[in-house]
Amino acid sequence: MTTLDLKKLTSCGSDWESNQYKILIRVREWLSNFHKNRLFPSIEEAIQLNLALEDLLRENIESKLWFDNEIRGQNGHERVVVFEKAHQIGNQLDKLLNFIDWALQLNRPILEEGRIIKNFVEENLSILRISSVQKNYQGKGYFCVPDNKNEMINIYLYEIIWDWSQEDLYQQIHSLLVRSIPMNSITSSIEELITEFIRTSQDLHEPVAYIFETDLDFPYEETMFPIAEEMLLKHLAS
Repeated sequence: MTTLDLKKLTSCGSDWESNQYKILIRVREWLSNFHKNRLFPSIEEAIQLNLALEDLLRENIESKLWFDNEIRGQNGHERVVVFEKAHQIGNQLDKLLNFIDWALQLNRPILEEGRIIKNFVEENLSILRISSVQKNYQGKGYFCVPDNKNEMINIYLYEIIWDWSQEDLYQQIHSLLVRSIPMNSITSSIEELITEFIRTSQDLHEPVAYIFETDLDFPYEETMFPIAEEMLLKHLAS
């Protein structure tokens, strides 16, 4: 799925009807994914579109206000000449602002539906620390997430990375799948399974470990795993 090029869609002289169709097609794709409980990456794309549209709206409203003030500040013949040019530019600005407002209104219920699904999953997905240690060893540890749809338990090695590339320092989580175990082959509790896995693993010394529990069988890669990752990162940062 290609990313919407909002800069191209809102460029001067755009075919607004064609651009509306492109956004409408993408929004319908997101909505179709949500109806199948496939949350990612659709919800992230919808959020990014909303943020970009709001930025464009602010920028162009400021431009329109500045432009109107400039026209009122002209006198005599200069004002007539400026007004003729302003009329053309003003029409383009109005079309752009109408397009942005239309796209924001179209995207708003998509964001709301995505938020409802995400909240529902978070409310039905619990996280539990099972290790005796509370702190990460060099920002690393283990966690497991059940894939109820495919009847698997997936164990991950995670690492917390500090991102210094942005103006504000923030944390990222990188996860590596280290083992997948069929549920029908497990004869002990999940806690005992992960504890035994950690005991025999030589990767980390006294690692912190978490398990996620849920009865949901939503799509794993598109919904359950990314939400579990996000919940773990928030938990570790709290």
